Amino acid sequence: MARQADHELRRRQFAAAALAVISREGLEGLTMRNVAKEAGFTTGALTHYFQSKDEVLIAVSEQGAEIVRPMMDEAATGMSAREALRDLLHTILPTSTAMKAQWRCWLAFWERGAHSPQVQRVMRERYVEYMGRVSTVIRRAQEQGEAPRELDVERVAREIIALVDGLGVQVLLGAGKFTSVALRQFVDSLVDLRLGPVPEPRRKPSRVSG
Repeated sequence: MARQADHELRRRQFAAAALAVISREGLEGLTMRNVAKEAGFTTGALTHYFQSKDEVLIAVSEQGAEIVRPMMDEAATGMSAREALRDLLHTILPTSTAMKAQWRCWLAFWERGAHSPQVQRVMRERYVEYMGRVSTVIRRAQEQGEAPRELDVERVAREIIALVDGLGVQVLLGAGKFTSVALRQFVDSLVDLRLGPVPEPRRKPSRVSG
């Protein structure tokens, strides 16, 4: 058990080092040598745990998902599903140094996924999970009467995710001055736009007196 724990700890150390390299130098700087040096180990030590750069990149993604999942889960449990959706999306915005680092890793993942079937498979799994979380909250909004019943949930979820992705890329590229407040306001407006106005409760037909 101790050896297994040590093995997992070392993998996490290398994943954290890889995230630091990506945040500083991008995918181009993600070499086995640079990751090993960042972690304070030899390249040989790194290759004992990871056979390729793709495996390192996937480990970084998995570690990032372990951090973000609980945040998203907590946000999604709000009493109002509409507010929960906003909170869920707020948690993943690049509004902190830590989240910007995760977004840089995600961008590197996108880039590598275009050329690596192994990375692409994991990337698709991440999107399926992300889509599922957003879709679940939107369906709850429908059940609570906070979104129209006729709304195409999967389409709206996909549109929201695509627009949030684009927003995150603009932040990292410096295309526009987005403060944390402005980012959240953008997301709030996006949710209101895609979910539409809150439906008014149906009125019961009044009884006609004879």
